[in-house]
Amino acid sequence: MKLHTQIVLALILGAVFGSIFHVNQRKIQIKTILEEYTAENWNEVSFIKKDSVINKFDGNSQLSIIKYFSLLKNKKEISGLKIEIIFPDGNKKILSDVVEVSKVKTIALLLKPIGDLFIKLLTMIAVPLVLASLIAGASSLSDLKHIAKIGGKTIAFYAMTAVIAITIGLICANIIQPGKFMPEENKKRLLETFQEDAQSKIDQNVSMNIVDFLVNIVPRNPFKAISEGDFLQIVFFAIMTGIFLSQLKTEKAKVVIDFFEGLGNAMILMVEKVMYIAPYAVFTLIAATVAEFGFSILQTLLLYSLTVILGLTILTFVEYPALLKIFTKFPVVKFFKTQRQVIAVAFSTSSSAATLPVTMDICEKKLGVPNRIASFVLPLGTTVNMDGTALYQAVAAMFIAQVYGFDLNLTQQLTIVLTAALAAVGTAPVPGVGLIMLIIVLKSVGVPEEGIALIIGVDRLLDMCRTVPNVIADSLACVVVASSEKSLREIKDEEANNDLI
Repeated sequence: MKLHTQIVLALILGAVFGSIFHVNQRKIQIKTILEEYTAENWNEVSFIKKDSVINKFDGNSQLSIIKYFSLLKNKKEISGLKIEIIFPDGNKKILSDVVEVSKVKTIALLLKPIGDLFIKLLTMIAVPLVLASLIAGASSLSDLKHIAKIGGKTIAFYAMTAVIAITIGLICANIIQPGKFMPEENKKRLLETFQEDAQSKIDQNVSMNIVDFLVNIVPRNPFKAISEGDFLQIVFFAIMTGIFLSQLKTEKAKVVIDFFEGLGNAMILMVEKVMYIAPYAVFTLIAATVAEFGFSILQTLLLYSLTVILGLTILTFVEYPALLKIFTKFPVVKFFKTQRQVIAVAFSTSSSAATLPVTMDICEKKLGVPNRIASFVLPLGTTVNMDGTALYQAVAAMFIAQVYGFDLNLTQQLTIVLTAALAAVGTAPVPGVGLIMLIIVLKSVGVPEEGIALIIGVDRLLDMCRTVPNVIADSLACVVVASSEKSLREIKDEEANNDLI
């Protein structure tokens, strides 16, 4: 069975497994100094301090109970805390000196470390692979004008796709208007449940300054950039190092270049071997996500979720094929066939950085993109090209504005286009950070930042979806740039259909 088939099968089986062994929404585990107690099918849960009830929750508020305890714990207000549980038969259970309140884990969640290991292995490979490939690639391009030309084409293509993506998101949000169908009761419950999560992100006080962003591309300490996985700084350092190595024209310089070529080849081989565990990792990651979050939250935010997914679908299967046809002669069906492994890894890990080693291997071996182009375009795209994230931020901003009763005019929506594009550039290639950058977009049009609490519940599931166009756009840019340079190597169908391993 081919690897991509194994991964897709693992994804489906993982979703089924997670649905079967899902986290019971009517169970909570409460730890005190003296005991652990599992409460199930309660009627009412009350938080008590100094013999006074400070908050009360009904039987359908598992997540709210856990979030409220976490809020008290962060404020260091759990000393002397009691929790009273009332059951349908009238029985009561009072627990004193509570130290932890959590969901009851199932086997689907206990298997998640296998998936986490897979993500860590790919992330471990990403930085040395980018560093080595770029230094070796840049050293082969002695013409600085050639490097500038490739860079200019890449940035221009990424900027164009981002603007189109955001426009698609705004059109979908304006036509469907998901925020106008949100019941007031659901709005209140979501704001209360995710208030703490929203506030923690708001407190990070993110901002976007173009001048600072450009200045910060140059690393003060390249080793710190490498250790922290700052891809933009790594790209800058690697290109500069490669360029000046090519200027030395000495045997010592050749030894250094050969070293980085060897390191890059070793990292690619490591990717191929790590992919052996991909089906098992995908199974555990999807199972854990479905088991923990389930699909119940989607019912509350169904129209919003469908709007985002519709936009991402148009972006991936309408815009990208159109651009492929316009700028290249590469067959659309063949392109998407080569992306099957990339899509599966991106969807299950929700991380462009973790997917980068797989994307580089696919682009070079299946799409015929030269290493000197792939090693430049892909790391840059991992950081600055976030089409799916940009589209999501546009829809989310419109949704939150609609829920709060704001009618954004054309000027404000154009502001969203500009701000979301810039925010997407500053979005780190890791899970969940798109929410933080969304705050910048909301600030730009005067929509309450606290509104992100409305969408946090489904962010993990939508994060998986929006990572897919993020990485496909990087592969697309590789093909477009390589085609424009007339350096796209033709790959035979039988070679393209072979798995990496």
